[in-house]
Amino acid sequence: MARLLPSAADRRIIVSEDEGDSSCVSDCESGVSGSIERTGLVRLDESDRLFGMIGSKFVSRLRELGVDVEVGCIRRNMFNGDVIAQARVSSFRIFRKAVEKRNGGEGNVKYAWFGGSKDEIENVVQHGFGYGNIRKDGLCDHGVVLCADHSPLESVQDAIADEDGNKHILLCRVLLGKTELVNHGSKQSHPSSEDFQSGVDDLVSPKKYIVWSSHMNTHILPEFLISFKTLTLCTNNKPKHDGTRLKKPISPWIPIPDLIAALSKVLPPKSIKEMTQFRQRYIEHKITRCDMIRGIRRVTGDRLLLMVLKNFTEQRQCKRLG
Repeated sequence: MARLLPSAADRRIIVSEDEGDSSCVSDCESGVSGSIERTGLVRLDESDRLFGMIGSKFVSRLRELGVDVEVGCIRRNMFNGDVIAQARVSSFRIFRKAVEKRNGGEGNVKYAWFGGSKDEIENVVQHGFGYGNIRKDGLCDHGVVLCADHSPLESVQDAIADEDGNKHILLCRVLLGKTELVNHGSKQSHPSSEDFQSGVDDLVSPKKYIVWSSHMNTHILPEFLISFKTLTLCTNNKPKHDGTRLKKPISPWIPIPDLIAALSKVLPPKSIKEMTQFRQRYIEHKITRCDMIRGIRRVTGDRLLLMVLKNFTEQRQCKRLG
């Protein structure tokens, strides 16, 4: 069993294979390098074994899903910024032991992804998760939703490019315990009984984990920050290395009503209604603009949005020339 960070004598980190906790690499093997930043993060050198393991797995899994990315850097959270950071690790350890005791020795610790804007990710690393990190996307309105290690796509879609075009995503260790099914649109806000500690979208092959808001800073431990760029879209699971850049699907120069109107020509009424509801909730200040955009992206997918944006731009240019 791997020990939790940050024991200076024997720090270890699990890099899960699919859903298991079988593969671990110690610091003495990986040769942690780089300078420790104010937030307690340390940048891994590209020659570092952990960089290769995490980076290659991230790239390969996205490529299987039709997205080609390039990892710029990987930072490891050493949890040594201050006593509060160390306390978060201690809390995770304490709750893990408690969950294992309740469940007969099974803690069910997995790795999972969480994407967001640069500011959002930095705030999570420095201050922990908050209600602003709960996505109002229809799956669960009362917990932090993370993507399973083997299915990072939606967390990648949540990642908003910064001013340099870089996107950021966290690889977190998650204490799940016994999980229960949470259906899309559920109003559940806590475990249904003492038998469960977390939720999943599928009991057999979950792609999403739900950690209730009451547990979000004791059952989630952000361990790695991956910064990357989306390079190309892929079709038929084969990358198109044509240099085409993936632009942000929703841009300030296209009004949301125009976007929805264009999408209404190719999407069913149910999808259009869902997008309209996201916009209405934003107008009523119930969700942020980022949450609205994430919701629309989930309904349509980036590929369709890029096509609509391209057509919109071409039509606007034709009108100007005309």
